[in-house]
Amino acid sequence: MGVLLKVLVVEDSENDTLLLVRELRRGGYEPDYRRVETAEEMTTALAEGAWDLVVSDHSMPRFSSSEALKLLRSKGFVDLPFIIVSGQIGEDAAVEAMKSGAQDYIMKGNLTRLNSAIERELREAEVRRKRRQAEKALQESEERFRSLVQYASDLIVVLDSEGVITYESPAVERILGYKPEERVGRRAVDLIHPDDAGRIARIFVEYLSRPGLHPSVGYRVRAKDGSWRCFEAIGNNLLHEPSVGGIVINSRDVTERRRVEEKYRNIFENAVEGIFQTSVDGGLLTANPAMARMLGYGSPEELLKGVTNIAEQLYVRPEHRDMFQQLVRTQGSISGFETRMHRKGGGELVVSLSARVLRDADGEPVGYEGIMEDITERKRAEEALREIREAERSRIARELHDTVLQDLSYMLQTMQVRRRLAGDGERDEEQDQQIEALRRAVGGLREAIYDLRTEQIHERTLARSIESLVGLNRQMSPEREIELVVEEGFPLSLTGENSIEVVRIVQESLVNVRRHSEARRVVVTLGSDGDDILVEVEDDGVGFDPSANRGMGTTGMTERALALGGNLEIEGTKGRGTSVRLRLALSAIEQGSPASVKT
Repeated sequence: MGVLLKVLVVEDSENDTLLLVRELRRGGYEPDYRRVETAEEMTTALAEGAWDLVVSDHSMPRFSSSEALKLLRSKGFVDLPFIIVSGQIGEDAAVEAMKSGAQDYIMKGNLTRLNSAIERELREAEVRRKRRQAEKALQESEERFRSLVQYASDLIVVLDSEGVITYESPAVERILGYKPEERVGRRAVDLIHPDDAGRIARIFVEYLSRPGLHPSVGYRVRAKDGSWRCFEAIGNNLLHEPSVGGIVINSRDVTERRRVEEKYRNIFENAVEGIFQTSVDGGLLTANPAMARMLGYGSPEELLKGVTNIAEQLYVRPEHRDMFQQLVRTQGSISGFETRMHRKGGGELVVSLSARVLRDADGEPVGYEGIMEDITERKRAEEALREIREAERSRIARELHDTVLQDLSYMLQTMQVRRRLAGDGERDEEQDQQIEALRRAVGGLREAIYDLRTEQIHERTLARSIESLVGLNRQMSPEREIELVVEEGFPLSLTGENSIEVVRIVQESLVNVRRHSEARRVVVTLGSDGDDILVEVEDDGVGFDPSANRGMGTTGMTERALALGGNLEIEGTKGRGTSVRLRLALSAIEQGSPASVKT
């Protein structure tokens, strides 16, 4: 089977068409042809088919080869081969047809050249088609390039080998206020800030000697309004490219970014607080002068050399390091985390840390950045103030107990003795009211002294605080037995900011015992169960009705327990006593700190 060839035959003779088809088959083609003999028929055929070749008779009654060629080109078929096959055509007519775009002409009486002509023209038509496609692609590319350059936000400059500007993109007017033609022809180095010009000139010379180099440089250029703009540029040496013949410099205006960077640098360098960045495992990456001063180092460079890992080298208490990293990783950021850190050459300081986690594109932690504030003096001042307040509370409690309470108690006893001596016949109702009021005053004063003394025990370990609390209640309630049981395994050294909340729960429980229980015996038990601590207050008093509404004291205890993440159970049976049991994670006490965690 031959090569398929789609042929549009413009011919008024059916026999001549068959002779043409036979010759094509002899040449190895398999013609798929259509014969037309008018302009209308040819127009329809061109619209309906995809043809490889047009073969036309020269002279026909209603049509001619020149008209057919003109029609073909008018329809846009500029690359479709057109061959004239005619019985008779003058030399002048043949030459005119070739000038009009016909590829060849062949006499009907000698068709031996037909197939070789067709083969040649099909080949050349393909070449023309590909060349036209390449030219179109090049034109589109050039138009696209012109559009990119025209509307590019970056400044594009072309320099010759002497550094003279030969082209500048329109962006120069938007960025610097110049028309492109205002700077073309000038040496680029003359337009650069004097402090940058020497460095840029050296880079340019090196660039000329090393064409493969693609330097990225920063420099400043004066705008038309007199201000200096900051640029970052990268060059591409295309002097060897005939289409360019120059060095293409792509410059980006980074003035605003530099201002922000400078502002941040000033904040970083002059901040009172320490600013730092670490790797995810605690390796210290950056630190500002304030942080170096806090830790006893002369400069950030000395600090970074001396402290390679903040997590391993600076924390006084390793558990605080682990706690800090866990909180930041889990919550995303942390504010006001207080801990102690080592200083160079010995000594410690108390710091408040605020930090956030840094993550990569996949959301994985890659490090931390944050602020460190030295609160050593503040803590000392707070401690001194606490000691002053504690001393003042002790003095007031002592004076109230030793003077006011004793005087009131003496007055109460004297009035009670006089009433007994007077006998029932001489009872004075007003005097009875005064005695009752005085008794209430004495009781209230004892409660106030108790509260003042209770405030003094919160800075101790949890076990010592509970022990002191039990001792005070024994003084307040000598009529009842109050026992403290510390079971084996309870952490006697346990302390932390949250231990005060546990003390207050026990305190409220003992206040309820004194005021409402009528108990003869109370047992306070401190125990442990795995990673939990257990605190229990039991009495043998009157109990309470479970269906009765709980008072504010009971509600407060429950809320404190919930705030600590613990569980509080209050059980009571009317006539059979009350039990208050608190279960709390040991870590809730150990990790207690004033740090507030933010998500």
